[in-house]
Amino acid sequence: MPALLFFGEHNFLIQKEVQRLVAEFKQQQGDLNLAILEARESDEGKIIAAAETPPFLGKARLVIVRDFDFKKSSERLANFIMSVPEYTTLIVTAKTADARTKLFKALRDSGTVKEFAPPKPAEFKKWLAAEITRVGLAIEPAAVELLATFTLGDCAAAVNELAKLKTFAGTGKISRADVRALTHPNLHVSVFNLTDAIGARRIESALADLHDIVDRGENLVQIFFMVVRQFRILLNLNALAARNLPPAEIARELKLHPFVVQNSLQQARNFSEAELLAAHAKLLAIDVAMKTGRLNYSSTNPGEFALALEKFIVSFA
Repeated sequence: MPALLFFGEHNFLIQKEVQRLVAEFKQQQGDLNLAILEARESDEGKIIAAAETPPFLGKARLVIVRDFDFKKSSERLANFIMSVPEYTTLIVTAKTADARTKLFKALRDSGTVKEFAPPKPAEFKKWLAAEITRVGLAIEPAAVELLATFTLGDCAAAVNELAKLKTFAGTGKISRADVRALTHPNLHVSVFNLTDAIGARRIESALADLHDIVDRGENLVQIFFMVVRQFRILLNLNALAARNLPPAEIARELKLHPFVVQNSLQQARNFSEAELLAAHAKLLAIDVAMKTGRLNYSSTNPGEFALALEKFIVSFA
């Protein structure tokens, strides 16, 4: 098909699909007739010119436009999509795509549109198992579960961590303890673990999680607002779960990753509604104190702000 649109939040799989098509094209046609354009540096005229250029010493041409912004004016490109030369395959990638635009409709009607949505937990674990087999890594089932949690459905992060674990393991077998020792969870997972420890009243563990995040050089204010976000998620989940909505529908309604919803639903059971409201009030007090200057914070002297977060954690003891 002469025109294709790949869009969605699963950028890793979009890149993999584009790489596969590029490899196939190079094998058949070489790279003389391959053009890769960055959308932010290419106007409609440049994209159209690249697609209209006849192939040189070949029979086909492949033009890739990366990270297209559907908010940009694209009237000319939309009209062109309906008459892309037969010798050209035009691939457009985007993080989001507006189905109401003329360009989207032209790509849908005259080519192929494929959405790469974030994988659901079961889909990610299946992909992760296949990737583990592909790289030939021996790993315990419990370690796979922990790695899936730490990487939160992020395929690119999982690939990097698997390479690290493979180097460490050699011909040995990776355990859950190995994953915990060698793999750093992303910041969202770290904050989730901190909140989870608070809910389980594991105060020492929650404080250790906070110190670990700080020791990695993360910004304390960013951590604070992520903790605020997590407690808001728990409040919203409590309300939606009371309506007996399935996790997939909750994820759509709150516009959250399925992994976040699945794990947070379990976490929400550790808090009563009153406790969540009280936690939100305490976090609001910290926010107000910071914004009114009663609580000082700077990247070079974060002690006072860190103490406020520690007091918040200890208040659940």
